[in-house]
Amino acid sequence: MKHKISAPVSEFNGQVAGVWFVNGEAETDSEGAVAYFERHGYTVERVGSAPADDGDQDDGDKQAPAEPKPKPATRAAKGG
Repeated sequence: MKHKISAPVSEFNGQVAGVWFVNGEAETDSEGAVAYFERHGYTVERVGSAPADDGDQDDGDKQAPAEPKPKPATRAAKGG
């Protein structure tokens, strides 16, 4: 999902968190960068729409459960 980011300094030109700003504005679809900007006082707005739901999952935010890891083999104790 694309987000519009506005820097606290409207004249800022440069890169922050891997995102390039021109005149204090930028766009990104990086959720990690969005989280950074939200924590650091930038204005973050969602632009566009969410990707279309393909019907495979009820909610796009949910992930499929991880497959269980195999248990390590155990050695039988020698008895006498």
